[in-house]
Amino acid sequence: MKKSKLLETAKKFGTPAYIYDTTKISSQYKRLINSFNSVKKLQIYYAVKALSNLSILKFINSLGAGIDTVSIQEVIIGIKAGFSPEKIIYTPNSVSIDEISKVSKMGVKINIDNLNLLEQFGNLYPEIPVCIRINPHVMAGGNNKISVGHIDSKFGISIH
Repeated sequence: MKKSKLLETAKKFGTPAYIYDTTKISSQYKRLINSFNSVKKLQIYYAVKALSNLSILKFINSLGAGIDTVSIQEVIIGIKAGFSPEKIIYTPNSVSIDEISKVSKMGVKINIDNLNLLEQFGNLYPEIPVCIRINPHVMAGGNNKISVGHIDSKFGISIH
C-alpha cells in the first residue's frame, strides 16, 4: 500500500487505525495456492485466532479459504462471516464435552485431541465423524514454548 493512500486513510478515519490491504491478502493467498498446484483437492484453512476481524474473514471466505477455529465463539464468527459449516474446522484444546456437543450440532468438522473427550463424544454421538489430533513426540523448531509436537505438549493424543 502506498504511503499516500495510508496518509489519506489516516486523515479520513484518524489514528491509530488498523488498515488491511485486501489486494495483498489476495496475492498472498494466490501465491500459497499456486505453491501447491500439484495437489488436486487442496483446501487452505485460515486460523481465526490470528485475526478475527469479520470484514477480513468475509474477504478470506470470498477467496475460497476455509477456517480453523479453537472455540465456539470463533465458529459463530465464521458462520457470521458466511463460511459454510463444511469449510470450518473446530480444533479445541481443554474444552468441555458440553461445548463440543454444541459445536457438533452446527455441522462443522471436529478435531479431538484428548482420549477421554473422544470416548465421551463417541458414546454420545457415534454417528458423527471426527478427526483426531495425534502428538507425535517430535521436537521441531527448537523452542519448547512454541513447539506443539514434543512429548510435554498439551496438544494431541500421545502415541505412547
